Amino acid sequence: MEAMHIMSFGHEEILAMLKVVSSVLQFGNINFKKERNSDQASMPDNTAAQKLCHLLGLNVMEFTRAILSPRIKVGRDYVQKAQTKEQADFAVEALAKATYERLFRWLVHRINKALDRTKRQGASFIGILDIAGFEIFQVWIRIF
Repeated sequence: MEAMHIMSFGHEEILAMLKVVSSVLQFGNINFKKERNSDQASMPDNTAAQKLCHLLGLNVMEFTRAILSPRIKVGRDYVQKAQTKEQADFAVEALAKATYERLFRWLVHRINKALDRTKRQGASFIGILDIAGFEIFQVWIRIF
């Protein structure tokens, strides 16, 4: 937390970042099961989905419906297609990865902005400790 304050992260930014990290962890707690008479997936316990949706500010019913039976465009119309357990698992994993990736990209951009030499006085460096010892590198990280 101290490092975030040193990098001039605001309280709201820190809180939002912690919510996103918590939501990524909650994605891993969502479990689906296969219905007995069909291949269709169901979510027997939506406690993890409720926590996830609370953290991200989403509607639980809409989130569950989007995962279990997303709307697909067929011609000019939209239809809802029931997903299998594997498809629902894949969708949740993809959402978790995409959410984490966006957080990481934002974090790198935000740190680069804080370390921008044109706006700060003093030296900026990153120290890396490995088996060979401590090395200091000038900061040249840029997000593309």
